[in-house]
Amino acid sequence: MKRFLSLLIITFLTSFPVFSQEPDRSIVYAVDDNQILGMDLYAPQDAEPVHPCVIFIYGGGFSENNQKAESTLAFCRKLADDGFVTFAIDYRLGLAGYVSHGRLGMIKPTQNAIRMATEDLFRALDCILKNATELKVDPAKIVLVGCSAGAITALQADYELGNRTPMTAQIPEDFRFAGVASFAGAIFSTDGAVKYRVHPPAPTFFLHGTADRLVNYGSISFFKLGFYGAKPLIKRFEKAGYPYLAIRYKDEGHVVATKNIKEYDTLMWFIDEMAFGHKNYRIDTTVNDVDREPVWWDRIGPKGIYK
Repeated sequence: MKRFLSLLIITFLTSFPVFSQEPDRSIVYAVDDNQILGMDLYAPQDAEPVHPCVIFIYGGGFSENNQKAESTLAFCRKLADDGFVTFAIDYRLGLAGYVSHGRLGMIKPTQNAIRMATEDLFRALDCILKNATELKVDPAKIVLVGCSAGAITALQADYELGNRTPMTAQIPEDFRFAGVASFAGAIFSTDGAVKYRVHPPAPTFFLHGTADRLVNYGSISFFKLGFYGAKPLIKRFEKAGYPYLAIRYKDEGHVVATKNIKEYDTLMWFIDEMAFGHKNYRIDTTVNDVDREPVWWDRIGPKGIYK
């Protein structure tokens, strides 16, 4: 059964005290193949009639659900406390149970997993936009923030929107994301190098480790199929004059996907100055922490996750 359940926006599945890090309520936004898809709402505790919004997409290799992880709860509650209506969305996990047989064998399963997650993100967005008044959301101030698989989904969504592909059909023609923050993300293209043919991308905050072996920092391509990480995406943004803020972590691996709390103040600056302030900055920085002790995240690749 596939149908949108926007009307269930008024249905409270759970309720928690204001001081809890738990979401204030959970909202069903779709049902797909009998799987209930929901998003957890973290609401600011003020009387303002409208707020900026962050849609947070958790990571987990498209195989693990981290919607209720402690790190997700803490990050989303912090955003709400700072005045953002925040949604942590669930999505279908296209690589759940997948066993890796090498990078070539992962192309189709990964493409399918990214498609499923991105479709679900647009379903959640459609529900938010249709119920913006009740949710106290300003549709002109919606920012995507994702980590790892969630960062891929966030970047992919803005790429699909920038090319107005069929999966964006339910989204109003004049809608644009105010900004996108990618903690170790990439874009999957079936049409060669990444291009935004209909309208430019949103201001984008790229954070990536130069030694990331799980979500590649560079690019992997086979004919017109390609998986493009921060390095080629930043190059594209620079060449086209799109606004971006980039932090490259020299010799760090996929641990960068967990830096959303550590880089919270930088994220807030990006949102204030570039996403909402419309500053056309192109900022490219490299962090080289020579005293940093390597961690296991520096070494992990696909075979460490899909086994």
